[in-house]
Amino acid sequence: MAIEKGKCWVAKNYVMSFDMIIQKFWTSPIDPKENCKWVMAGIAEEFNQENGFKNKGYSFIVAGHNFAGGGKSIEHCITGLMGANIKAVFATSFARLQFRNAINYGMPFITARDMNLGCETGDELEYDSSTGIIKNITKGTQFESVPVAPFVAEVSAEGGLMNFIRKKITDGSIKDLH
Repeated sequence: MAIEKGKCWVAKNYVMSFDMIIQKFWTSPIDPKENCKWVMAGIAEEFNQENGFKNKGYSFIVAGHNFAGGGKSIEHCITGLMGANIKAVFATSFARLQFRNAINYGMPFITARDMNLGCETGDELEYDSSTGIIKNITKGTQFESVPVAPFVAEVSAEGGLMNFIRKKITDGSIKDLH
C-alpha cells in the first residue's frame, strides 16, 4: 500500500465484533463477497439491510478505543470489511483477537490515537502507509499513526498470511515447515 484516498465512516460508539456481523450470519462461509452484505448490521439501523454499509462507499473506518472488541474471534468481521472495500481502519486501540485476524487477512488496522475526535463521517481522508500520516482533506488537518511493522506490511502486501506463506514456499524462502 502506498497512498490511499477515500471517504470515512466514524464510529460514534464502541464497536463490538458481535455487532459488526450479527449472530445469524456467523455460520455463513468466510467470504468477503458474502460477509460484506451484512457488515455493521448491528451497529446502526441504516446498515441493517443487505449491503447497507457497503453501498455507502466508505473507504476507511475511524474509531475510538478497543475497535471490534467483544471477546470472540469472528473472522467474518474482517472479511466483511474487506468485501465492503474498506482500505484501512484507524482507531485509538483494537481488540487483540480482531487485530490478529486483520493481520492474518491483510486488512490494515492502524493505531491513531483520538483520530475519531477530529473526523466526521463523510470526511475525505488520505493515508500514506510509508509515512504513517493520515490527512483529513475535508478539514485540512492531519494525524500520525503508529507505523506498520515491516512483517505486517509484507503480509498485507501479499493479501494475507496464507498468501504470504504460499509465496515463501514457492520462492524457496521456506524449504521445510517441519
